[in-house]
Amino acid sequence: MFDLKGSLQQSDYFFWKLPELMPCGCSIATDFTCQKIIHNPVAARFYGIEPWSSLSFSSSSPPEIKVYQDGRLVMPREMPIQRSAWRGDENNMLELEFVWPDGVSKTSIWSTCPLRNETGVIIGAIGIFEDVTELITNTRVLNAQQRHFLQEIVDEGTKKLKEEFEKRILIEREVAKDERLNVIRQLSAGLAHEVRNPMTTIRGFLQLLQNKTELLRYKSQFDLMIDEVDRANSIITDFLYLSRHKQAKFKPQNLNELLINIFPLLQADAFNQGKKLLFELGDIANLDIDSNEITQLVLNLTRNGLEAMPQDGCLRIKTFVDNQTIVLSVMDEGTGIITEHISKLGTLFFTTKENGSGLGMPMCYDIADRHRARIEVESSSAGTTVFVRFPLLKGTGGVV
Repeated sequence: MFDLKGSLQQSDYFFWKLPELMPCGCSIATDFTCQKIIHNPVAARFYGIEPWSSLSFSSSSPPEIKVYQDGRLVMPREMPIQRSAWRGDENNMLELEFVWPDGVSKTSIWSTCPLRNETGVIIGAIGIFEDVTELITNTRVLNAQQRHFLQEIVDEGTKKLKEEFEKRILIEREVAKDERLNVIRQLSAGLAHEVRNPMTTIRGFLQLLQNKTELLRYKSQFDLMIDEVDRANSIITDFLYLSRHKQAKFKPQNLNELLINIFPLLQADAFNQGKKLLFELGDIANLDIDSNEITQLVLNLTRNGLEAMPQDGCLRIKTFVDNQTIVLSVMDEGTGIITEHISKLGTLFFTTKENGSGLGMPMCYDIADRHRARIEVESSSAGTTVFVRFPLLKGTGGVV
């Protein structure tokens, strides 16, 4: 017999274990009032409190810590977690300076979002942050040194120094991102399996009840519930994919042949949404690829493009040779992606869709990395084009 209570307890275990293992600070408002905000071990060290104890700027006994953003004093109602809990705001990359009464100053970068129950009602908020105090200090020291030696250093030397500094910051951010991703990968496989089992049971019972004569008048409600279960199961499948370290099976294949094989499936998706699909396949050489992974990449990019367009929109899929690379491009006729969002594409859980999971594009970037391919995105109000540039096989010129 299926143990629903045991499954939920296991899910709660993973929910609370994840913040504890995070290499960054994590703060959680346990209800929408934000009277109580608890902090994981990293966040507790930042505030100088015990792990998982409460510290809230909107409590009846707020801490004597001043918070500044761009030199302006931040009131409790303007704190990121409070804005998420009280207004439903989603905040990204907010830099805040915390100043203690003894003069100690720490700087951190915050991202927060509301926590909602199954009906969409806000029941709290969660925030993650990174302590960048040392980085900020080093930046200020370096800037002071640069100002001191600017008169003696030639422009070329200054340019190289800045490039090296930016490279170091990029490496540090990538390392932090990889650490977070590894933690999520370790937990997602177990969590996904624990959730998938009860979901399968629920779907089976819904189908069984749906076919009972006395319940036929609720068919539309049953259909809706089954669709939502299937959507959740699709998200779990993406979780499992990202958690695996599967060895890709590369062999020389022609990208055009792969696209032709899945064209009926793509065309059916477009037709069901009242949209059009157009193939423009150029003369290209074979690529060293894993056909299953590239099929998944094309399906994800096509699904994104179709969902971004209005009725009667046309999605164009092209292949061609450009600058010693074989290019796959997917161009939609949607409203485009704002510039600051383009740089976040591929970040785990980042999505611009109302019901998106933020797993599709990370999967595409993961596949591209294994194929030594590069993803580029161009967007305007007329639509978005995603380019996937594959390296040529040795001894080929790109054209058949």
